[in-house]
Amino acid sequence: MIVRVWQRHPEVVVVLAGVSAALHVGKLSPAIPVLRDALGVSLLQAGFLLSLVQFAGMLFGLVAGLLADSMGLKRSMLVGLTVLSIAGALGALAEQPGHLLALRACEGFGFLLTVMPGPALIRRLTPAAHMQSALGMWGAYMPLGTALALAGGPMVIGLADWRGWWLLMAGLTMVMAVWVALAIGPDVPAAPAPDSESELLPPVAVASLSVAPSPVAPAPALPVAVPSPPRSLSAAPEAVVEAPLPPLVLVL
Repeated sequence: MIVRVWQRHPEVVVVLAGVSAALHVGKLSPAIPVLRDALGVSLLQAGFLLSLVQFAGMLFGLVAGLLADSMGLKRSMLVGLTVLSIAGALGALAEQPGHLLALRACEGFGFLLTVMPGPALIRRLTPAAHMQSALGMWGAYMPLGTALALAGGPMVIGLADWRGWWLLMAGLTMVMAVWVALAIGPDVPAAPAPDSESELLPPVAVASLSVAPSPVAPAPALPVAVPSPPRSLSAAPEAVVEAPLPPLVLVL
């Protein structure tokens, strides 16, 4: 049943990957009281721990976007989920607040690599008829993941301490990475940019440009009648020369 769902609707797997990344954003809040007792985390350090994901997004958002574009959508999501899983597992072994701060920054970078390609993957995998509903589901990944972490965190921390809570999040993220690798097809390579103007023209135009024009014999020059300039009205009239009359001879 689950296999059929992800085969017919792979966009659901993308949304779940975003939810698993959002769990790492919300996992820290319910663990703050325990971390203060276990590692001596101060209120200032707790504030940095809570805001490091957003701070990493501010600093490395452009870098993560460029990496996601160069690596490919699916590969970027897989790398981000793997970084989240490894950083979460190492965080469970932390003994000082500084270690948690450094690993929290790594989690922020992995979060960016996971969620950056999400909308583009959904557009690639979803038919046009279901595009709006799929993008609407993607818009809910952050509040859903944060709410699940806030709701389930206190119970898990009470049973397995904060280290068990960190390991659980790391394990769920690694399972999600395997699911993404199986459910989503390989990345489609981007079309290369045109190298010349001929690649921008339609085939018919390229074919017409490639045909050499046939030589045309020059037409013979025709005589052109040049009209005489009009006579000016103000010009003086030409003088009329009167011919002399022959003399009259009287015959008596």
